[in-house]
Amino acid sequence: MNELRKTLNVGLIGFGMIGKVHAFGYATAPFYAPELPVVGKVVAVATSRPETARDAQRALNCERATTDYREIVDDPAIEVVHICTPNGEHLPALLAALAAGKHVYCEKPLVVDGDEARKLEAALNAPNLPNRVRRVAFHLRGFVAIRRAKELIAQGKLGKIRQYRIGYYHSSSIDPNAPFRWKHDVSGGVILDLGSHLLDLLDFLVGLPNALVAQTTQAYATRPARDESGAVVDKPTRVEDYVSILTRGSLGAHDDPCALVGSLEATKLSTGAEDELQLEINGDRGALRFALMNSHYLDFYSLDDPTPGWKRIPCGARYDAPESQFPSAKSTTGWARAHVASLVSFYMAIARQLGALTRDLELDYKDYGADFHQALRVQRALEIVKESAQERRWRQVEL
Repeated sequence: MNELRKTLNVGLIGFGMIGKVHAFGYATAPFYAPELPVVGKVVAVATSRPETARDAQRALNCERATTDYREIVDDPAIEVVHICTPNGEHLPALLAALAAGKHVYCEKPLVVDGDEARKLEAALNAPNLPNRVRRVAFHLRGFVAIRRAKELIAQGKLGKIRQYRIGYYHSSSIDPNAPFRWKHDVSGGVILDLGSHLLDLLDFLVGLPNALVAQTTQAYATRPARDESGAVVDKPTRVEDYVSILTRGSLGAHDDPCALVGSLEATKLSTGAEDELQLEINGDRGALRFALMNSHYLDFYSLDDPTPGWKRIPCGARYDAPESQFPSAKSTTGWARAHVASLVSFYMAIARQLGALTRDLELDYKDYGADFHQALRVQRALEIVKESAQERRWRQVEL
């Protein structure tokens, strides 16, 4: 146990399901990463209603709760701000946290559209902006199998990559009686919700494409909701439940644009699916496969192997330091644990900025987190996907 660790005061903005996941990370990170030199302590939480704020304060056993996120952002004693609100509420809190000089950890997608992305980018480029760590919770990078896949690609084990397929499958839009939620409005939709993960994962492993064409569909034009009187009414849904994207080329590459082709699919119409992501990357010397519901393993095929065939690589708890100390290496991994890994990466970046890394940790640390600039790359690609689906034509990816 590191007795000299530095503790930063943390404020959570939002305490729905994903806010609880961020809080879980703080509660369990000391077990996963006992050598982490900088840690956080949640001291304040903000939610939209007084009763939920009180409930969150009790659950967190933190010092205070509020319904005004600005009380957290403006508090000079709070050094780290988490933004766990619905997508459409991110931007005001992001701009306030940047101006206040906080370290920021934000849920994906960073913002909801191109206009918001440009406002955030302008704020990030403002003169005299304090140098702080700003990360986005693209937690799929926290699965060690994904990081192992990146290593194999970087080592040239797949040769020249020729094609890929990545799909993210949920079933939450199948039921026509499922009530209207904020994710059915303009700040939601499967492109922002699941597609943001796909494009970040693609950028992390292979790179964004030169060009793409997308199509979408919506399951139901309305969903049941209650009006101000409490009566059930049909409320129009304003976003897609499914998107498929064909891609070609690799951004910045000048070779044959057809040398690399791929397909991405994100859906909430996959009957029977829970939280399934399937990935396959094929090169001229090898291939990789990964499935989120079986995330302990990465499958690898190599033409250089004297006994060709798919080999299963157990990944489990074999994280980079300092994440590998709990539990044992043979233990299976999971969704919440990948979120913890993402949070630990955020704090390792803060520790590096503060000069708090030991020599061993500095040598072992591999920064795999997505910062705001990377997330804005994804955001611009998401806008191109939306525009392609609306225009029904191929679009160049110009970032």
